[in-house]
Amino acid sequence: MQTWVEKYRPRTLKEVAGNTSAVSEVARWAEEWKHGLPEKRALLLYGPPGSGKTSTAYALAEELGCECIELNASDWRTRDVIERIVGTASRTGSLVPGKKKLIIIDEVDGIHGRSEYGGLAALKKLISLSNHPIVMIANNPWKLPAEFRKLTKMVEFRRINQRTVLKVLKKICHAEGIEADEKVLRIIASASSGDLRSAINDLQALAEGRKKLEVKDTEVVSIRDTEVKIFETLQRVLKTERIDRAIDAVSSSDEEPSTILSWLAENLPLEYRSGDDLALAYNYLSRADVFYGRILRRQDWGLLRYMVELMSAGVAVAKKQKYRGYTKYRYPEVFVLMAGRKGEKQKLKPLVEKLRESGKLHASSREIEQEYIPLLMHLTHHPAYLAAAIKEFGLERSHVELLTGSRDAAEKAYKSAMKAGAAAKTSKSGGRQVSLGEF
Repeated sequence: MQTWVEKYRPRTLKEVAGNTSAVSEVARWAEEWKHGLPEKRALLLYGPPGSGKTSTAYALAEELGCECIELNASDWRTRDVIERIVGTASRTGSLVPGKKKLIIIDEVDGIHGRSEYGGLAALKKLISLSNHPIVMIANNPWKLPAEFRKLTKMVEFRRINQRTVLKVLKKICHAEGIEADEKVLRIIASASSGDLRSAINDLQALAEGRKKLEVKDTEVVSIRDTEVKIFETLQRVLKTERIDRAIDAVSSSDEEPSTILSWLAENLPLEYRSGDDLALAYNYLSRADVFYGRILRRQDWGLLRYMVELMSAGVAVAKKQKYRGYTKYRYPEVFVLMAGRKGEKQKLKPLVEKLRESGKLHASSREIEQEYIPLLMHLTHHPAYLAAAIKEFGLERSHVELLTGSRDAAEKAYKSAMKAGAAAKTSKSGGRQVSLGEF
């Protein structure tokens, strides 16, 4: 299944959404290549995830009519690999006569010179010798040495403003034939925090199996992490076989480790297709959960490093081979249930407050919610007892509606209770007037 991020990726630089000045700089650099070798043979596009860096690189390839070669620097770090893959590509011609290559190196800030066996030094040498344009992509270019940055033309990409994100979402909805309330699209755009890729992914996830989107459909849209988005964190843990990269994916995310744990638990079966790999990964995940429980009970946050290493490195190395191809991750079911539960709690809040204010119950809000309200809900089917509860706690029609969950049912129960209450003076049960004390 093709993702909408890929389906609606811009084909030309003019189609790139947002970052107009940055895209213009890239276009000027492209013009230099059309007239020979520019002073800086490599571009370094940097900025937060989802700001259009990769889309701009691909659009540039279309603009220049180049054959595109893409590498992820975090997986290709050593001198030998870089010289063999990037070096060969930078010096040789295209398979199509007269056609240049555009070499795209993603996550270049993930290469660390000495620790990666001279990978960065090899890349510096190749930039100076390349006969083909090189575009490097980084979230944080300041991790790279100054002498390396000087070899490149640096172009900064900023977070995309909400208005531009909204415009793109509307365009996609129109193309997909989806009727979407503008409030829905505004919620998605706001939640993306300027990350267009995550906004499009959210829209696709919400629109799955629907042709109409309403505000209620956005209840499970999470506020996106501004540095490392949760989907990217999952990909980096589940797709890699490197311990350091997996740990860094969780450590550099602003999401709570407990949140990432839930996402991993939900999506492991979608990624790991081997039963043995899945069993071992869940074993590491369960041990991480044990440490999380100890952290909460003892408030010993020194144990957090063990939790993080088990749920990241442990899960990453549990597989015998890397699973390639696109995996559509899904929102954790437990969060959906929690969101529904939270909604129920908010609806019952006026009733909880009414019962507390009555002074008749010496209990906390939690106890009232978990113990007394279920009992009152049961009483809605017994008019005499409901009448006693209404009198005892001073309940109104609106409170009865919260108990029944339906206006019609509340009206019927309230009227029956009032009739039963009016007859309570003459209605006896074993010689006693019906009251709350009977149950």
